[in-house]
Amino acid sequence: MLVFILLISLGLSGWHSLSQQESHVLKETKIRGNDLSRFTAQSVAYSVVGYDYHTIQLLLDELVKSQDINYAKVTNNKGNVMAKAGHLSTENITWTYFEEDVVFDETVIGKLSLQLDNSRIVARFVEQRNELIQREILLILLMAISIYFALSYFIIRPICITSGKLADGVSKDALQDVSLDYTKNDELGYLFSHFNAMQERLSETTNLLKSKVELANNEVQEKNERLQKQSNELKVINEKLKLLTITDPLTELFNRRHFDILLRKEISYAKRHQENVSLIIFDLDYFKKINDKYGHSVGDAALFSVAKTVQSNTRESDICCRIGGEEFAIICRETDMHEIRIIAESLRSKLEMTPIRSGQHEISITASFGMMTFSCLSILSISPDDIYHCADMAMYHSKQQGRNRISHYADITVDIKRPKAKTL
Repeated sequence: MLVFILLISLGLSGWHSLSQQESHVLKETKIRGNDLSRFTAQSVAYSVVGYDYHTIQLLLDELVKSQDINYAKVTNNKGNVMAKAGHLSTENITWTYFEEDVVFDETVIGKLSLQLDNSRIVARFVEQRNELIQREILLILLMAISIYFALSYFIIRPICITSGKLADGVSKDALQDVSLDYTKNDELGYLFSHFNAMQERLSETTNLLKSKVELANNEVQEKNERLQKQSNELKVINEKLKLLTITDPLTELFNRRHFDILLRKEISYAKRHQENVSLIIFDLDYFKKINDKYGHSVGDAALFSVAKTVQSNTRESDICCRIGGEEFAIICRETDMHEIRIIAESLRSKLEMTPIRSGQHEISITASFGMMTFSCLSILSISPDDIYHCADMAMYHSKQQGRNRISHYADITVDIKRPKAKTL
């Protein structure tokens, strides 16, 4: 394999050197062709000015007598051919074509065209390349044969014998159990003696390492089990923390912060899919009297009971939230003004007919409802804050109309201002 690589490398190196030299000579030939074109253009300038066709023809005939010039032509600045000699051909890639302006008194008066034939130069380089390759191949073959026999006797044969012994001496644990008995006083003998010493130390180290690895594996397994248990516990805690950040701890409904996020998402979804969405806001009537008369523990129980009533009497797609002390909100998807009135009235009636029992107390609860509907057919640009404000104003309209009723923002015919302090 090494011999083959050496043969290929030397051959390519010689070929590359000749190719570079050929490219260099062809480049020099092109430069000389440019110089020849420029000199010839200068020589015919006076003849072109004087329209001396005969002199120009004689000059071109002399040029094409050269072995390296195949074709020559002179045209005036109008494109008319004044003289030409030789034959222009495009079949041979070794031909090089040159064009040079004929200038007289800094004015272009014509154009000279020359075609040079480089085939003679290229053929000479091809011949040199072939001779070089033949010499290199012969030299490399002689070197390869000599190196092969030397390597076979002094290196390959001892290594093959030793490799066979090593292959037979591998244990089940992939450890080497045999020593190399090559004892000649040469480089291989020196190498194998060090190998034997290394093999002994490696066996001792491997046995010690195996015991440590087994101990470490047991410790890692125990730690992995503890980490997995802690990870599962952490996931549960994270879920609980996430739930706590978005829910109201008393009623277990979504809190005000999450309500704002959900309302914006629902409005955006309704706009994108051209659907309707409605918002209900209701406030418990005279709730402060319940706290004052029965205490806050009874008030908390009342809020919890209201939340359960709301959840059990709304659709699965509706989103229920507690957004204030005794103020609740419900986001209803795909509902128009008629449908939201039905939902709100049903919930108002259910709250009115569901007394709250706390210990020995039975308390009646009513609520005032306000509604606002976002319609996909509306041409007005309305924001989630606008929808919330409209539903809130509708709720206070219900308060002012006697409480325990529902009002849609579309029902309001007078300006409603939310009071600074609630009248409970």
